[in-house]
Amino acid sequence: MLTAWMTAIAGVIALGILLEILLPEGQTAKYVKGAFSLLVVFVIVSPLPSVFGALKEWKPAYSDIAPDYGFLEDAAGMFAQASEERLHEVLAAEGYENEVDVVINGSSLSDFDEINITLRLPVLAEEERHKHISEVTETAVRTLGADAGCVSVVIVERETGYGSA
Repeated sequence: MLTAWMTAIAGVIALGILLEILLPEGQTAKYVKGAFSLLVVFVIVSPLPSVFGALKEWKPAYSDIAPDYGFLEDAAGMFAQASEERLHEVLAAEGYENEVDVVINGSSLSDFDEINITLRLPVLAEEERHKHISEVTETAVRTLGADAGCVSVVIVERETGYGSA
């Protein structure tokens, strides 16, 4: 493409020299030289449409960059595990025997889908159960900064161990 363009420019220059030699002076020569000047401009700018077309289709090399989903999964898993351990420690410090399971949203690294908490408590009256569930839910929301709607608390009753010999 570049070679053909350079050949066309050289040809136009040669034709211009030939016209200069052959044309007589006068009014006609001015018109011919003006038309020839337009031809020179068209020859010089002729490759521009193909250059712009190529630029339109050009994609930079960095367009192949994509997220490393394995790393994102690992990071979300580590965040979930750290959140589980933190909430477990806070609830244990408050006297709750517990198990915590945190599920992170797949499209995020820190949005909680679910926070499942299992408490092992002695047999309790229904109002006591609700009191413990609301306290643990508030603790989870405060500790992890999660939405209360994603916190689920289940109480598993355990034997108290009193009265056995």
